[in-house]
Amino acid sequence: MAPSFNDENALFNFVVRDGNGLKGMVDLGLSKVPEQYIQPPHERILKPNAISLNELRPIDLSKLDGVDHEQVANEIVNAAEVLGLFQVVNHGLPVELLESLKDAANKFFEQAPEKKAAYRKGVSPSQYVKYGTSFVPEKEKALEWKDYVSMVYSSDADALIYWPNECK
Repeated sequence: MAPSFNDENALFNFVVRDGNGLKGMVDLGLSKVPEQYIQPPHERILKPNAISLNELRPIDLSKLDGVDHEQVANEIVNAAEVLGLFQVVNHGLPVELLESLKDAANKFFEQAPEKKAAYRKGVSPSQYVKYGTSFVPEKEKALEWKDYVSMVYSSDADALIYWPNECK
C-alpha cells in the first residue's frame, strides 16, 4: 500500500531527500495524484482548447539553414510557448546515439533511490551532474510531474569523466 502524501514534508522527504522521485511514487502503486501536483483550475488546459495528436506536426530542423529559417524558428517558439513541447525530425543525430542516451537515462533512473539521491542538487559529488524533481513549492502553483538528471559539460571527455559510472 502506498504511503499517504497529504503531508508536504512526507512528500518532500520521499520524493526529494530519499531520492525516490516521482518514479518511486508510481512504483509504489500510487492510486491518486497528490494534491501538490494538481494544477489550479485556472491554469489547466480546457479540453475544447486542447490540440489533438493529429494536429501535432514534427518540426523539420533540416529547413533551419535555408530560406525557411524564420518559419522554423517561429514554429519552435510557438510550440514551446503554447504546448510546452515539440518533436523535431532531421536533426542529424544518429539513432544509435539517441538509443544510447535513453539507455543511460534508464540505467540512472533504475538505480536504488539512495544512489540517485547522491546526485541531488546541493549534495552531488559532481558540480556537473544533478538529479532532481520539480520541488520548489515556494515558486510553483503546482509541482511538475517530472524527474530529471542533467549534466553540463564542454567535451565528450568531460562527459565520460563526470557521468555516474553505474550509467555508462
